[in-house]
Amino acid sequence: MRRAGGLLAAGRVLGLGLGLAAAMSCGRAPAPAPPVALTAYPSTVYLDQFDTLWTRFQETYPSFAYKQVDWKAQRLRYRPVAAQARSQDELVSVLLAMLAPLRDLHVWLVDPRGHIVPTYRPPTLVNFERKRWQAALRDAGYVTRAPQAGDAVVGGYGYLWLGTWKAPVDEDLLDVMLQRARETPGLIIDVRTNAGGSDAAALGFASRFTTRSLTASYVQINIDPRVQGLEMPLARSIGPRGAWQYTKPVVVIAGRGGFSATESFVAAMRTLPHVTVIGDTTGGASGNPATFALGGGRGWQFTVPRWLEFAPDRQPIEWRGVAPHLVMPWNPREYDASRDPLIDAAVGLLGERTGVYRIGPVIGEPPRDLPTGMIRDSLRRD
Repeated sequence: MRRAGGLLAAGRVLGLGLGLAAAMSCGRAPAPAPPVALTAYPSTVYLDQFDTLWTRFQETYPSFAYKQVDWKAQRLRYRPVAAQARSQDELVSVLLAMLAPLRDLHVWLVDPRGHIVPTYRPPTLVNFERKRWQAALRDAGYVTRAPQAGDAVVGGYGYLWLGTWKAPVDEDLLDVMLQRARETPGLIIDVRTNAGGSDAAALGFASRFTTRSLTASYVQINIDPRVQGLEMPLARSIGPRGAWQYTKPVVVIAGRGGFSATESFVAAMRTLPHVTVIGDTTGGASGNPATFALGGGRGWQFTVPRWLEFAPDRQPIEWRGVAPHLVMPWNPREYDASRDPLIDAAVGLLGERTGVYRIGPVIGEPPRDLPTGMIRDSLRRD
């Protein structure tokens, strides 16, 4: 995958270890566990931990201005409270309160056992039901490629289920899945509950759908003020990858359960003329976090997002998400329990592009060939 020259130069000049030549994994934090009960340490230990976290955010976090959070005021407010902490649990409570206004899904603490302590939980708005999805794919020849990835043929069109961008889902596996769909007249890519993973895998896969170089997104990072000649935000570019590109009609199904690398993927894909994104806006959390030691010899860690990402239209992704071309309300109760409304809508849209489409039958009913033009009036492209 190709990256913008300025972005690579920034990583080399600063020596920040950002790994911007190949974007870092940005997965959603797993469910939290109760903090570990620890014995009391001298208050100076907890104050040092507070200062370590505050300083790292001050140096690295790029979104204070965007989120209108006065980080220096947060220090003045919470440092005296941290100085009164008499246990690790009390200090963690102070840190969580200080970090809460960021409302950042990529900011969390990690206790000595490796359990995640989140600082923010987004609203649960997901346009997906697993039982309904399984029923809809029952006769579609679904092949499981990984615990959260597989492919099928729905209504004569290729269908890829991508529930994560984490290993073992990588460019090689994604290429295998795409190969099955190579001869199909259209393709559905379902990422509506994909909470993230490897940004490199996501954009590497997007590279299989373009015949030219394009800007996938822009990122704003904090740099040393002594560095000159770098314009912010920096462009991230992708270009054609692989022996062939899939340029037939594609429908991407997105939703609020899609975060991080998924949002980079959807933002890049929706710029392509043969791609239509349907469903709902993505979750709005894309920050490329790094993990740092909290110090004090107790084994606690914390994460700091290192960039503020913008879609190709230069609109921020954080808090806003990436909007679909066609918003489709999720009203499953109004739909047959053995069908998935968004998969059927994707089949219909592909049919609109290719001239005819076919929705698979409900068990016990004959197939239905539906006329083209049925949904033409409802489709609005940007």
